[in-house]
Amino acid sequence: MTPALNNPLWWRYRVANAALSALPLQLQYRLAETWGRWRSPRMASDDAAIRHAIASLVQPQGGYADAAAASRQYQGLQSRIRLDDHRMATASVPAVVSQVTATNANALAPVFNSGTGTIILTAHYGRLGMIGPGLRSLGKTSAFLSATVDERATALSPMQRWVGYRNGQSLQRFAQGQWVMADDPATRLRAVLRQGQPLIVVMDAFSSRSPQRHVFRFGSGSMAIPTGVVRLAEATGAPLVLALMHDMGNAQVQMRCRSLQGSPQQAVQQAFDTLAQAVLAEPWQWWLLPHAHALWQPHAANTAATPCPHTAKEAPN
Repeated sequence: MTPALNNPLWWRYRVANAALSALPLQLQYRLAETWGRWRSPRMASDDAAIRHAIASLVQPQGGYADAAAASRQYQGLQSRIRLDDHRMATASVPAVVSQVTATNANALAPVFNSGTGTIILTAHYGRLGMIGPGLRSLGKTSAFLSATVDERATALSPMQRWVGYRNGQSLQRFAQGQWVMADDPATRLRAVLRQGQPLIVVMDAFSSRSPQRHVFRFGSGSMAIPTGVVRLAEATGAPLVLALMHDMGNAQVQMRCRSLQGSPQQAVQQAFDTLAQAVLAEPWQWWLLPHAHALWQPHAANTAATPCPHTAKEAPN
């Protein structure tokens, strides 16, 4: 068998999603969900890490308690996310945009109408990639920052780079603004904002060569996140808003918007508070749930949780 045919990513992106696309829309997403849930017990490492995260991060705060169900829902969502990736690359723009509804969209209006650059915070939560169609549904365009997925990403396999680059092209198809990668000069980000463009930044992206971290409260503990977004907002004076892409089941996505107040540090903390509340209610929607042990530290009074032997890595594609 050739290396491509032996690669699960090849089968997902070249075969399975292409086959699903021939079916009625709702059936596509139902079958993707079914496949992900079937696959869940076979993802032993993810399953163990998700169960640990539910026990240590979610349950002690009165959040979702069924770890086995959360694991199945997590894998079902990941399969629907991969189907989103395929549709964003191949389906018509109006068809994909129609899958997204926005709530509290007026929270974005003041900064969008000001003519200044705006940082749109989002997270590895829900159907993240659909933020481009979500903004398009409001008639807005935006630049975006992503991980480096071109030839500079030597730690990625060729297939991983292909998937990452295609997904970036798909997001750009809807966002219509500049695509900036993490290894590009920081001056590109500042230039985007100073030109008055909105910029999408994933606030819980934890892989970075920078040793500088800000510690943010996250539920009953904290997370240390690279300082880039705070420093960018401080350097440019750009206001921050939040848009989380909640999965609503099947094809539908809800973009939930929130205005953020205060200094950049305070605004990002408000965004993390909102994300933490969402994770407690629906932990399976947080892509980083299997990596929570490496990202999240309980406060001193909650240090009884046992370590989980699961290696931190980038969120799955």
